[in-house]
Amino acid sequence: VPQVPYARSEAHLTELLERVCEKMKEYGEKVDPATHRKSYVRVISHDGTKMDLSGVKIDGDVASSLKFACESIAEEYEDELIEFLSHEADNVKDRLCSKRTDLCDHALHIPHDEL
Repeated sequence: VPQVPYARSEAHLTELLERVCEKMKEYGEKVDPATHRKSYVRVISHDGTKMDLSGVKIDGDVASSLKFACESIAEEYEDELIEFLSHEADNVKDRLCSKRTDLCDHALHIPHDEL
């Protein structure tokens, strides 16, 4: 039986999936004035530095909607998420986001460093 590093173990990844949606409270909604497309941006920095939050809507409804969407996606695609994250691979975000789920083809040109 091959040894699997804890960080990529199914138990650890399942635990992370259960906690990741709690992080949605750290995001707010921003609407592009030209396209009216909504995007979601971090409103709490990782290191405590001040962030430019101009034009960002921060409220409980946004956080609740994001958390619900996150939980729905995590539940529906749990097996795929664990499969992708358990193996070291390039472009996991792109492969999971577009090729496996078709959830975000429109956003592939936008950097998602946190994924």
